[in-house]
Amino acid sequence: MDIPYARQIAQKQKDLQGLLKRFWAGDIAVTPAPQTEFYRNKIELAFCRQPVWKEPFNKKFKRNPDEPLQFETALGFKLKGRWDRGFNLKECIIFEPYLPQFLEAVRAWAAQNNIEYYDQRKHSGVLRGLMLRQAKNTSEIMLVLYAAADSFDKKSFIAAVEKILPQANILLAINTSVADAMLIEKLEVLKGNSAICETIKTDAGQREIKFSLSAQSFFQTNTFAAQKMYQRVRDAVKKINPHTVYDLYGGAGSFSLLCADAAQKFFCVESVPQAVADGRANARANNIDNVNFICAKTEDFLKTQKISGHNPLIILDPPRGGLHIDAEAAVAKSGVKNIIYISCNPLTLARDLEELTKNYTIKNCEAFDFFPHTKHIETMVELELKAG
Repeated sequence: MDIPYARQIAQKQKDLQGLLKRFWAGDIAVTPAPQTEFYRNKIELAFCRQPVWKEPFNKKFKRNPDEPLQFETALGFKLKGRWDRGFNLKECIIFEPYLPQFLEAVRAWAAQNNIEYYDQRKHSGVLRGLMLRQAKNTSEIMLVLYAAADSFDKKSFIAAVEKILPQANILLAINTSVADAMLIEKLEVLKGNSAICETIKTDAGQREIKFSLSAQSFFQTNTFAAQKMYQRVRDAVKKINPHTVYDLYGGAGSFSLLCADAAQKFFCVESVPQAVADGRANARANNIDNVNFICAKTEDFLKTQKISGHNPLIILDPPRGGLHIDAEAAVAKSGVKNIIYISCNPLTLARDLEELTKNYTIKNCEAFDFFPHTKHIETMVELELKAG
């Protein structure tokens, strides 16, 4: 955050250009984020009960064994590289301006009601985490409180939240697992609804698709930057004019739903059942009936399903680990004329392009900055089958 944003963009462009230069000799344009502050639409925070660290604390520091441990509580992010320690978040410019005030209200509620923060080392305590979702285009808010038990006054928690966020949908997620993760074993709606509505707008606001976001839904965390990328993908699909689109690693079908009017048929393949359920629900909500959602691993789907249809198009949007090796080989040998590859990890993108460019030529490469003040970047590569 101490580096001017223009310099951040220049550095990302330089790094990406250097990494992909053996595949693409042209310039790689980077679309800056529309906002560099308060741009995230989702945030996860942890409650921590932890021993007090006395200064100076480093690897050589040794505690006097005769001195009893003192404990403290923290509600905020985890310290970098630590699963068992957090810090009290007092300022945050990446989520929403109300966050610090909201966290103070939650801390006060926990203290007034004497509710224990979770101790990750001893697996004791009640309060484990908070997840906040802020729909940028509809202003709807979801708050999920993660707890090891529901042994507290829920009405007092609702009242504490409403002081700062009167319009929030409030949920309670029970998580008794020893794993340091935001898991949900039981979900209870304390106020409002179990999902919020967000929209993605393209075509200068003329086309709008609604997305229902549950506590476990995946959604790009920078809504306004994502809209720019979705527009570019939509433009590319319309230019290719395919009959059938294979949306692989499709999640809840964002690309399929946003481009549904640009092709006759879509196959959205995703291995996470909840994402598939979300996709089907969103298709119904938008009166879209030409997207087929398939719950399967992409590599398994490609083993059993022959890519067919007039002028088919493949869209790839894999997780950070990139394409599964079997999926990579199947796509490279598919014979499909056009591929659009969306990547959140330039390193695995470069690895996958080693295989794909044996049969394909890159015809366009550009990037979108979803994550200001970080090294991360989203990349879009358009590939075309080599002649002959």
